[in-house]
Amino acid sequence: MKNRLILTAVLSAFALIGVANAQTGSGTLGVTATVQGSISLTFVTDTSGLAVTGTGTSTASLPFGNVSMFAGSVPANVTKTVNGTTSFALATPFDVRVDLANSASTAYTLTATLAAVDATNTWLIGATDISSGAGFALTAAGVYATAVPYTLKITVPASEAAGLITNSIGFTAVGG
Repeated sequence: MKNRLILTAVLSAFALIGVANAQTGSGTLGVTATVQGSISLTFVTDTSGLAVTGTGTSTASLPFGNVSMFAGSVPANVTKTVNGTTSFALATPFDVRVDLANSASTAYTLTATLAAVDATNTWLIGATDISSGAGFALTAAGVYATAVPYTLKITVPASEAAGLITNSIGFTAVGG
């Protein structure tokens, strides 16, 4: 028993000598960050509108598919209006949601700009004609965290050649 105690004491002493000779180091890491306000704009399928491809994202599309003035059918939740023999229009609602983080802004201004001027077809968002490619204000007092409905209406004249109509609309939300 005495031998065990002596052996334990000797081993403990060697262990303590190893700890006493161990190298140590220390340091401090400073951390800084500047939080900036940010806005997120997403497109959402309106409950009474054409399904938005990419709903819930900032890069979405409205795929109308194959349409014609006098024949065929239109996708669900798209309204087609034929204006005599001069033109037809396709319309569907879609929603825009703007969210805010780290800012005291209480409202936003939303503008829409057609990417490429269209001198043939008429592009409306609500009552605003955006066909010229200039930026047009849709609202100056947008409410954050709310899906706001807008209606896209494209009017195609009967003189338009058959083929693909393609364009994109840029939306910009600026906090105020």
